[in-house]
Amino acid sequence: MYGEMHLSKRELRSCMELGKALTSELDPNRLFGTILRKLSEMIPADIWSLLLLDRDTGELRFSLSVDLNIEEIRDIRIKAGQGIAGQVALTREPMIVEDVTASKFFNDEIDRISGKTTRSVMCVPLIFGNQVVGVIETINPHKTTKKALSILMFIADYAAIAVENTRRYQHIQLLANKDDLTGLYNTRYLYQVLADLFEKSKSSANPFALIFMDIDHFKKVVDAHGHLNGSQAIQEVAATIRDSLADPAFGVSYGGDEFVVVLPGYTKSRALVKAEEIRSLMNQTVYLSNKGINVLLSASFGVAAYPDDATNILRLLSVADKAMFNIKSGGKNATGTAY
Repeated sequence: MYGEMHLSKRELRSCMELGKALTSELDPNRLFGTILRKLSEMIPADIWSLLLLDRDTGELRFSLSVDLNIEEIRDIRIKAGQGIAGQVALTREPMIVEDVTASKFFNDEIDRISGKTTRSVMCVPLIFGNQVVGVIETINPHKTTKKALSILMFIADYAAIAVENTRRYQHIQLLANKDDLTGLYNTRYLYQVLADLFEKSKSSANPFALIFMDIDHFKKVVDAHGHLNGSQAIQEVAATIRDSLADPAFGVSYGGDEFVVVLPGYTKSRALVKAEEIRSLMNQTVYLSNKGINVLLSASFGVAAYPDDATNILRLLSVADKAMFNIKSGGKNATGTAY
């Protein structure tokens, strides 16, 4: 019904121009900002929010909001059917609520967190390929007319395509940056991120650190148990590394049985603590246990930090590598620095 409302030539042209802009944008930050900014111009309201569906959990999460502090609501998850946004995602139908006090679906959790007052809501689903990918929700729209909802639904069709395009693009980018065997990042991604880290650290004076690690006596594992089991052991060590890290830190498969751990914001002393944590976890883990082999593995760890040890990428990697080789030559299964 709403989609059949008549739009003026100006309104239709504005929608079409926005649609073209959305479907040609692959950067999610610019895309989501464009969606909400243009919508707020076309349909004035107190608050605009874009919520995307997490495919793993089936829950909605706030991706961007205008006039709400996104940091306050970023961790909120909305189940299908929960609140007005959840109900729209569940039924796949748009909803106008002119008085939330009369709605059985309204949930005031966001109001309690933000200190805002919701009086009315207009919400539409984003649907791509017969699947809900998110919702756009406007709080206290200045107009809750069928024409306003018609414009919102028109744009939502383009927004759904744009959201899915960015997801697919990000997935392709992620695959291009991941190591096939371990699932950790590859060296291509490492050098990209290090270049960015150096630039940001120069302007902000924030430190960051690297851990260079190499599995001890790994050739003996391959000789004793074969290359396939050796590959699985490397996968399991990579899992140990992942289990030891929290964003924005990440691990890199540097080749063979070598790994690099990138620690944004870490000083050298803090990075040494993290290296020791990974080393200790490795020592406590039995590898290849599902094969009945029960291999114990250790590694040698070298730590280097910006700006203490180097002010360029190759030098920093070289210092961390040197620190690792110092450990190798001094007995292995330990952590240390070059200087």
